[in-house]
Amino acid sequence: MKVNILPVKAKTLTPFAYHSLMVQGGTATLPELAGDRAVAFGLALALGMTQARVALPPKDYKGHIQAMPFRASVFTTNEPELLPPLTRRLNLDGEAGYQKAVQDVAKKGNLKEFFHIQEIPPDKEFAGALFGLDGFDPFEYLGASIIVVRIGLHRSGMLALTQARKDFPVRLNASTAWLFDRELEVERYCLHNLQLTPEYSLDQAAEEVSRWT
Repeated sequence: MKVNILPVKAKTLTPFAYHSLMVQGGTATLPELAGDRAVAFGLALALGMTQARVALPPKDYKGHIQAMPFRASVFTTNEPELLPPLTRRLNLDGEAGYQKAVQDVAKKGNLKEFFHIQEIPPDKEFAGALFGLDGFDPFEYLGASIIVVRIGLHRSGMLALTQARKDFPVRLNASTAWLFDRELEVERYCLHNLQLTPEYSLDQAAEEVSRWT
């Protein structure tokens, strides 16, 4: 299999956040990275590879990633930054019409109606890589030098992906590798589904992700 290695810079165009870690009064965003699955699914959406439907399909990360002609590394920055905390409201009573038992749960803990969260600011640059399987190049496919993808909570953020002019080491997500029966060394455990490997050269990373099929 030919793997097209594409070092990529990702620049935040708008603030965005994730429910990453629980903190008092809300949740925290990991400011130093954008997950490989977030970038991959955002790119698939930009390329028109997702189904037009109202309801979400059953969660099947392996099956969905297998259907994509590319893989992604974790995108990282050496200058992490967060905006001041914001108070957000998630009104499950009115928006989802949940039963009373669900409403009672939703008023507590991480699901309470009002919570705090911090977003990654605009103009932050992350570095990572895309790996086009069988030579796939998303920039060439679209005939564009910039691809804007939606990312973050409720897909409310935007990242501009551009090809980088030089190579750099990248980190893979050992949790994604595990979906394909690949057990990689973990240097940092962030979340169950986001576990950073040590740095790989782009050639080493391409060889590894070529086995994620």
